[in-house]
Amino acid sequence: MSEYGRRAVSDDYQLGQVLGTGGFSVVRIGVRKEDRLQVAIKTLKKYGYGTGKGKRKGKGHAGSEARMWQAEALVTNEILVMMRIVDYVSPHPNIIHLLDVYEDDDAVHLVLELCRGGELFDRIVEQERYSERDAATVVGQIAAGLAALHHCGIVHRDLKPENCLYADPHPEAPLKIMDFGLSHIHNVTNAVVGVFGSMDYMAPEQLNMSGTMPANDRWSLGVILYILLCGYPPFRAKTTRDKQRRILTGAYSMEEESWGCISLEAKELIRGLLSVDPFVRPSAAEHIKWTDRYP
Repeated sequence: MSEYGRRAVSDDYQLGQVLGTGGFSVVRIGVRKEDRLQVAIKTLKKYGYGTGKGKRKGKGHAGSEARMWQAEALVTNEILVMMRIVDYVSPHPNIIHLLDVYEDDDAVHLVLELCRGGELFDRIVEQERYSERDAATVVGQIAAGLAALHHCGIVHRDLKPENCLYADPHPEAPLKIMDFGLSHIHNVTNAVVGVFGSMDYMAPEQLNMSGTMPANDRWSLGVILYILLCGYPPFRAKTTRDKQRRILTGAYSMEEESWGCISLEAKELIRGLLSVDPFVRPSAAEHIKWTDRYP
């Protein structure tokens, strides 16, 4: 990894088309000038972080200052998490690999391996529902990535199909966990990061702000497995309030006709992962026990 902040990203990479955008970031294709390696470059806007810019005082700026503070916390957190992954996890076949980091006055640029296979979300939409064998392959790969993250003290906190990328378009390509802006490291991550997340995949203890722990990710994996096997999410409701209630009480069903051909073992795994009590959710080893049924 190059000396952090010593060179501009444009010194070493040609920036190309935009692959995606987020609230505080943009991802572009990049080409390393040295050897023409194609990468993904995620640019995290700093909004004044570390530059002295944007720190305006006076009436009318409280909201913008709060948003700036949140953005700074999220940017800082993603960098810290990615650096821990580099130190303790990488390279891992199921976690996006960080190749380099650059910083300038306005942004931090994370140079990542380029995954060309698209999101798990897109494959779910295309396929509608998975066989148990195919679902086991997906769950096994995500569980392996989570086990490595949890071993080094990282809770992803925003695990969902949109944050899992295939390395290439091949049907059997490796699946990689990405997007660590909302991830949590004990005694490191700013508490404001815990305010954000995707409700459909949030564990009850995340919704009521009662705890951040590896079991949060196991619940999210249970939601993903449920969707893979039947083609729709477990907690469906007409209003946000009702959806929150259903998540907090674990109110879902596997009685519909689409579940008739699903094995008892798969249903038991889902029941365990979607247990309201985080301390009884099965570990990665128990996920693997189920996926081993499909060599």
